[in-house]
Amino acid sequence: MDTLIRGALSFINDHSALVMILVLITLVLGLVSCFIVEKKRFTTKEISLLGMLIALNIIMAEVCKITILPRILELSLGFVPLALSGMLFGLVPTVTLAVVADIIGALLFNAGNFYFGYTLTAFMTGLFYGIFLHKKELPTLRIVICQLLVSLICYAFLNSLWALNWVTKTAAEEYIGIRLLAQLGTFPVYTLILLLMRRYRRTLEGVLKK
Repeated sequence: MDTLIRGALSFINDHSALVMILVLITLVLGLVSCFIVEKKRFTTKEISLLGMLIALNIIMAEVCKITILPRILELSLGFVPLALSGMLFGLVPTVTLAVVADIIGALLFNAGNFYFGYTLTAFMTGLFYGIFLHKKELPTLRIVICQLLVSLICYAFLNSLWALNWVTKTAAEEYIGIRLLAQLGTFPVYTLILLLMRRYRRTLEGVLKK
């Protein structure tokens, strides 16, 4: 397993330009596909609300963050505006919010380490929240599955691949294993927050859409 991951990382490092192009193509195709599927057109009010949520996402991701183990375990509330958008607005607004907020946030706070791989992670996160949470009825199991996919695929796996570009002493398999355990530790916290958001969904919707 470690050999396979190291091989993948070696390919990424040796063909970084190609990988960047593939990631960008994936992002563009993903966004276009979402727009085609939903045939969504933004109203002026929705654009202003999304702008507010983008600002909240950037602030909460950078300010409301507790780093326990650098690049391994962080508790961040940056997902809250994404989940809220998923609940209230659906797929297209949420993936748009996720991608735009990630790019702006990276340029403002991490310009030296900007990498489109993390933007792909943001897109996938918005995709899951937009698909799973935009329902009038939100069973607990649906919320649990949604956050489990986000924690495992987006945070534990994809972000591990991107972060491994800066890891020099830790074996890839061990590093991803540590991040997987870390995400399983934060998963209940994030799920509980989503359940609280579901409980006060009408209140939040009234505040945003009034």
